[in-house]
Amino acid sequence: MLLSSPAFAGERMTVHDAGGFDPSGRTVEFPDRFGWRGYEAEFSFSIGDDGRLSSASRLNIAILRRGGGKWKYSCRASSDDLAARVVPLGGRTSVIAECRVKPRAFAKAVDLDAEDVGAPVFVFEAVIENGQARAGGQRGLRFRPDSPVASMDLSPFAASPDAAGLAVLFRAD
Repeated sequence: MLLSSPAFAGERMTVHDAGGFDPSGRTVEFPDRFGWRGYEAEFSFSIGDDGRLSSASRLNIAILRRGGGKWKYSCRASSDDLAARVVPLGGRTSVIAECRVKPRAFAKAVDLDAEDVGAPVFVFEAVIENGQARAGGQRGLRFRPDSPVASMDLSPFAASPDAAGLAVLFRAD
């Protein structure tokens, strides 16, 4: 089914978000194990008349480390490592971005070998309501089920009962 062009089509929007990690369940162990103290995200995007991300859309992620350092990664729609689903929900629209991280780059964030980390994906949701964009509830990291995680340190987090489940949840401060 084709959707009509959203009212904000072509308009550039930017959402900034920062915080820690979900304090409950199995997800809390991940940042502790790898020395992650917090995160920062900036999702700059526009949606075309066809309901897809414009090629200038970008998601920047920074992982803050306990020692004071940062690991940074950026995905761009123009290089096909950033995709999004645009979902109208009543009077608002949810834009769920998926940033496919290169294993070699992610291995640096967790101090492991690239062949052991599988295919990590950062997920970030922006909600557009009344012409304003804000961070949504789906923010975090998951591992694609089509690429097994070999690391014993990561495999408990990659084994989600739901393939769409997030292994690490970002929580805004």
